[in-house]
Amino acid sequence: MRKKISLLAVFAAVVAVATPSVSLAATNPSFTQVINAGTQSVDIVDGSGVSVASPSVAFGAVNFDFACQTATGTLGTATQKIAVKNPKKAGIKVDLNAVTPATDKWTSGTDNYKYNDATNTGCDFGQLTVGAGTFTKTAGGGTPTQTTPGGAFSSSSPVTLLNSTGTTAYNAELTGYSLSQKVPAEQAPGSYSLPMNITFTQQ
Repeated sequence: MRKKISLLAVFAAVVAVATPSVSLAATNPSFTQVINAGTQSVDIVDGSGVSVASPSVAFGAVNFDFACQTATGTLGTATQKIAVKNPKKAGIKVDLNAVTPATDKWTSGTDNYKYNDATNTGCDFGQLTVGAGTFTKTAGGGTPTQTTPGGAFSSSSPVTLLNSTGTTAYNAELTGYSLSQKVPAEQAPGSYSLPMNITFTQQ
């Protein structure tokens, strides 16, 4: 009887020693997640933030004249805002230029005149000038370092709408760029158009 008791006691001891090894299983899982940097983009949107399918800028009409005159318009209105998304914490530069720089002209049928010739302050052949715009941040916690310079077109060079540097992520809207086009004297009457592009680069 004593032997049996002793054996049971030894067995119980073995069990007691073996049980803690089960609790050594891992209970600290490692969680992983990827947050992508996102993509910079520039678009023209309406007042609800929806992309505008065929954006355009209508200049005020002018009458035929024997003197140089100025037609005006506005790029970036309440219904056609330039929306900039910059989630990369990087600089971004937004430019405006003709679709085919230096070659494109204001054209109506066989009649045309230039958007990029500064001769005689633009009056001899035609020149387009863009006034500085307004930058409105719509998302992001930081304060971006930026300018909205505008300028006059010359040869094939673009005009910069936004020059943003630094490491701040943000969304913004660009509005209120005044457009001023010199129309040469005795320019033939017609409905003129000029194809333009807005492009952007990371910097």
